[in-house]
Amino acid sequence: MPYVDATDYLAPYGQRRVRRPLRLLLTDETYPLESAPEESWLPIAFRAFARLAERLTVRHAVIVGTGNGLDALAATEIFPLRSLTVTDLLESSLAVSRENVLSHLIAPEEIDLRFHAGDLLSCVPPDRPVCLVYENLPNIPAAPEIRLESGLITGRFFGAREVDVPEPYSSYLLALHHQCLLEARERVRFGGGVLTAIGGRMPPEVAFGLHRSCGYRPRLVAYDVKRQVEPALVIPPYARAEQEGGVEFTFYAPEAIALVDDSRLSGLEGQELADAVAPELSRLALSAQEAERRSQRGQDVAHSVLMIFGERIR
Repeated sequence: MPYVDATDYLAPYGQRRVRRPLRLLLTDETYPLESAPEESWLPIAFRAFARLAERLTVRHAVIVGTGNGLDALAATEIFPLRSLTVTDLLESSLAVSRENVLSHLIAPEEIDLRFHAGDLLSCVPPDRPVCLVYENLPNIPAAPEIRLESGLITGRFFGAREVDVPEPYSSYLLALHHQCLLEARERVRFGGGVLTAIGGRMPPEVAFGLHRSCGYRPRLVAYDVKRQVEPALVIPPYARAEQEGGVEFTFYAPEAIALVDDSRLSGLEGQELADAVAPELSRLALSAQEAERRSQRGQDVAHSVLMIFGERIR
């Protein structure tokens, strides 16, 4: 089975609980690891973890949809965790993530670790409140011909379900995030919350409104723009949703990546970073249909990534 070196992903964080070098086992069922951290969402999530750790004591956490276990390892390195629950949709994927986590913890007995396979939080026993739920869930409903068996597919698509999702969140493909936020609310302590990783292809006010509608106070704790990977797989469903739903998604020309990097390296992060780059980004914006045409010509496109912490307020 192939192992992939993921040491660079945790390089910004001092070693406390996680062994280095970090070599992850990956299979067809696990979510693949991008060859370079800058291609991945995970470093953005880890920056969000670090910012939350400055303001919130996170001792009990849940990772929803781990993919390969790297986010769980980062959580144990960054937060002073006493317990961590890790979930994934498929037992086959979760088994690999469990191995990745347990084989890299220096003292796994120091943390109450639990692993559950299933849909969102339905598989997690509601026996204790937690400080933080982190979710990085797919946005795109799977067409009938798509088989949800590989990690690449389950990271992008989710199975059809009958859920009542209000507008505009349904049209903006936020159904799974909405459902997770509702399920998490009674499991999260007051003052704690849910960290939601969203590909920011929708207007920011929609993403923030999603959290408010579910009983949270949202705050953008980390922000970035990254290259759209697997564009032939991801962009067409957004273009179709744009045509059919009467909404517009936002992608960017690839020059947006360097623009945001420059501002972030100057010390900006989260909402301050998003506000600082917004005027220039608006000149690089593309609709999903424009992004699809650009991608079909072999040109890169980019999209923003929002790490929104919703604090439970009711």
